[in-house]
Amino acid sequence: MTLPTRLRIGVRANRLALALADEIVDALQTTHPSLTVELVKIAGSGDHVHDGPAAGAAFTRELDAALADGRVDAALHDMPDLPLVRLDSYVLAAVPRRRHPFEVFVTADGRILDELDEGERVGASTALRRAQVLAYREDLKVVGARGGLETHWNQITERQFEGLVMAATDAERLGWHDRVSEIFTTEVCVPAPGQGAIALEALVSRKDVLAALKTLDDPDSHRAVVAERAWLNELGGGDDLPAGALANAVDGRLVMEAVLVSADGLEIVRDEIEGPIAQAETLGVKLAVRMLERGGQEIVEASAGERE
Repeated sequence: MTLPTRLRIGVRANRLALALADEIVDALQTTHPSLTVELVKIAGSGDHVHDGPAAGAAFTRELDAALADGRVDAALHDMPDLPLVRLDSYVLAAVPRRRHPFEVFVTADGRILDELDEGERVGASTALRRAQVLAYREDLKVVGARGGLETHWNQITERQFEGLVMAATDAERLGWHDRVSEIFTTEVCVPAPGQGAIALEALVSRKDVLAALKTLDDPDSHRAVVAERAWLNELGGGDDLPAGALANAVDGRLVMEAVLVSADGLEIVRDEIEGPIAQAETLGVKLAVRMLERGGQEIVEASAGERE
């Protein structure tokens, strides 16, 4: 397969997305030294919110349009932003090796979640984070955090809340290592499906682009996020469902854990599944069906009602 001589990658025009893009450009130019890689910044309707739930196609609409009309050859997405249902003309060309998928706790004074006093406030931008904090510490007050991550840090320093739950990869790319007081285990916070992973999409008709991007694909990471996304899609709960899942490849097998939590943190359905990694999508669907039957359906329906 002949590779393209130039590759234009569409990326959202915000700090975190550009940090992701720099990593991809470096990897592509290392793998294909003769390839000219160009970043095309696309302003998006979701760019004012850097740390929050994807709402439909708000984070991808403009990139999708640029890919469809040929302004870019590939589009880079933070995996949790990518809608579950995609047009047949788009293909997930590569999922590079996944970074740290977990949640972290950011504070100004170094305290961990267990050290907060009763009634103190924790900021969290998604229903999943808020519900899991309440499930772990029902005596805390959980505050919805909206806006960019720098805004959230200002909210912490101004004492609008004492700490913030956020993605570890975002903290890393922002250089916030000294602000992270705790890395949560999945016993406290299971991350959103796809967290820590990058999606590179291209048109199915662009075989040359697909061949260039394929060299960045990590099969284990790819199958893990396929399982997580299949699980979430089977739940059918729409945007900002308090549902977390994390899959890992271990010796050719997929091990996946997942959680559904009611908004108040009082109802929790946890489960896990293991099987051949080649059956990643099937395993994700099977786990979702099992969790819906064990009480998850009520949580999904309640969550949908709260958003109406």
